[in-house]
Amino acid sequence: MSRPTNRRYGQSAGNEKGYAEDPTRCVEEVYPPPGYIPRQCSRQRGYGPGSLWCKQHGKKEPTP
Repeated sequence: MSRPTNRRYGQSAGNEKGYAEDPTRCVEEVYPPPGYIPRQCSRQRGYGPGSLWCKQHGKKEPTP
């Protein structure tokens, strides 16, 4: 399985490029309240395939 190296979070009309992946945080994309713009999960990595997810998101089938 190849790992994408250019993950972007929070892409929207106001921020077309979004934000680059923080390599210390979980790679899951979450929708915080009010839920309009997604962002990278703020929890620490260490679980799931490749240790790329946090404990909460590493339990489910990860999104590519």
